[in-house]
Amino acid sequence: MKDPSYCLVGGMFVISSIYMMFLKENTEVFAKFDSLLDDKQKKRYREIIRERRNIYLSGLVIGLLFGIKYLIDNREDKYAYCKFLTIVYSIKLGIYYVFPKSKSMIYSLTEKPQFEAWMDIYNHMKRSWIQSLVVGFFGYLFLACYILK
Repeated sequence: MKDPSYCLVGGMFVISSIYMMFLKENTEVFAKFDSLLDDKQKKRYREIIRERRNIYLSGLVIGLLFGIKYLIDNREDKYAYCKFLTIVYSIKLGIYYVFPKSKSMIYSLTEKPQFEAWMDIYNHMKRSWIQSLVVGFFGYLFLACYILK
């Protein structure tokens, strides 16, 4: 990967993460799903959320450690910060996707309205992720154009 490409990738990840942080969650979708669950299912749902959050945070910490190591070892690299961002986000996402997880919530659902509500959440999160990548990509592109002027 050419050095400026690291800036594009790293910047896209940063801007998409910021976008996701400020994106107003559609709480109605989550509240509807939660209202359809019995107590046992609610407990399982919260366990899954906690497990996946911990995997995500572990990936972030490991990514930060590798990224910081890279920065320390490559102080003279003109694109070090861009590569740092790429390392952190790549490791964070890689660990999240490959780390073994317990069964998805879908295996605990028993009624059709629960499945439908779960699919609403799934589609909402998928759209949010795609939006964040698109916003991140174009946001970084505009930032790069501004800086290069």
